[in-house]
Amino acid sequence: MQETKLKLLERIVDRRQDSLYRFAYFRTGSQADAEDIVQDVLLRLFHSDCNLDRIDDVERYLWRAIANRCCDYHRHRRNATLPTERAAALADDSGDQELREEYERIAGLLATLPEEQAEVIRLKTSDSLTFARIAELTGSTEATVKSRFRYGIGKLRKLINH
Repeated sequence: MQETKLKLLERIVDRRQDSLYRFAYFRTGSQADAEDIVQDVLLRLFHSDCNLDRIDDVERYLWRAIANRCCDYHRHRRNATLPTERAAALADDSGDQELREEYERIAGLLATLPEEQAEVIRLKTSDSLTFARIAELTGSTEATVKSRFRYGIGKLRKLINH
């Protein structure tokens, strides 16, 4: 059973590793933390007693698990550092100040949105997923996903223009 689980996870990782990582990176702003989160989720799933045959969509399950771990990451870090300290740490990590400033600006704008809207925008823009696939991953209808995207983008436009 572990071998079958390993093969299934390898297949998913081969196809989706970059997009899973980008998803975590876009939520954390840290390359190292994003890599740790994705690796941790994959290892936990592999070592768990969970029977993957009972999960309808293992890929969707992984996306949700990574999203949950990113929420845990933010919950634990929320009181640990101030946003300006975090931005300075991010800039030091990569050496590319402009890129980090742009990331912080985008992350700050997305943080003003309801999480459901921000998540749809992240998935659509960072991973170029279709609305249908985002609906599958989030467990929402396609119409709801489109609506969240439209309202979220509208709110972002207002923020940027003011």
